[in-house]
Amino acid sequence: MLSVGCIKENNDNDFRVSITPETSRKLINKNINVHIEEDCGLKSGFSNDNYIDAGAKTFKTRESLIEKSDIILSINPLDINFNDISKNINSKIFIGNFNFNNSVPDSRFTFLALEKIPRIARAQSMDILSSQASIAGYQASLLAANHLNKYFPMLITAAGTISPAKILVVGAGVAGLQAIATCNRLGAKVTGFDVRESTKEQVESVGGKFLQLDYEYNDSDKQGYAKEQSNEIQKKQNEMLSKYIENSDCVITTAAIPGKKAPKIITSDNVQNMNPGSVIIDLAGESGGNCELGKYGDVETHYGVIINKPKNITNMVAEHSSLVFSRNVESYLNLIIKENKIKLDLNDEIIKSTNLNLGESDE
Repeated sequence: MLSVGCIKENNDNDFRVSITPETSRKLINKNINVHIEEDCGLKSGFSNDNYIDAGAKTFKTRESLIEKSDIILSINPLDINFNDISKNINSKIFIGNFNFNNSVPDSRFTFLALEKIPRIARAQSMDILSSQASIAGYQASLLAANHLNKYFPMLITAAGTISPAKILVVGAGVAGLQAIATCNRLGAKVTGFDVRESTKEQVESVGGKFLQLDYEYNDSDKQGYAKEQSNEIQKKQNEMLSKYIENSDCVITTAAIPGKKAPKIITSDNVQNMNPGSVIIDLAGESGGNCELGKYGDVETHYGVIINKPKNITNMVAEHSSLVFSRNVESYLNLIIKENKIKLDLNDEIIKSTNLNLGESDE
């Protein structure tokens, strides 16, 4: 019978797990064995007993789990010495988020990268980038509200009226839209900006005002991501954004380009010209950050402005982060498992896009 194994994440800073007891139960009901590395779900709120009750089998060592599993799941890039895997084993499939790393560490095995899921309608349920970005946008809003020394909503009190906080969200992808929606629900006055003018309706649909700048917009690529801007356009964009950044109580930046350095949007001068007590939440810290100042993973104060570049922000709701990631994995497994057998149809756009063994596509 086919077996799926879940590895405990090596990164001590990541509390998520790639498969939950809920998904384990669904797979087991389809006659697929589920193996988990002992304690893999503890930081997400799932005990070994939760998995055992769902019908999964626990393994004390990663080596034994890999040996007994046909498919091995992880979230972060694998920290495995493949030379330690017996040379007699040559048919494993590793599925995870390999962070745009197209290299295959061992040609005996197949590597399927979930971050390369194409942005097409039938792949939405498998899209780990979107599901995790939505959580990041939500949490960024709560961080902003906690850091800011003002109320978010307008309040009418016996001492008079309190004006709502002014929030600028740069980047209207999944994270940005969720940040706009959450800040709006908290009662703030929210403005959203994106280099893709096509996001205007989306920004407005979640309660934000779209910031329309007087320059030529450079729209998204065929996958729906923002295109990398030329230095000239980026400079003009920053000049026009500056006054809006400096007049905001809080700026949440989410602008990222897959596989490349994050564009610099907030300059040191911008920070210096913001009011003391203002807040910047930079969700692009891992790829260099949208703000020139601040260190990834730290909360710093520059010129009286709080700059937070959170690391592993999904940890703050690790249970739900794991829940949606696991459901993404389940949807992907439903695509590649037919009648309890692995079937990788290389003519399928999703499988072709995610299969690292095929190398980078020519597109």
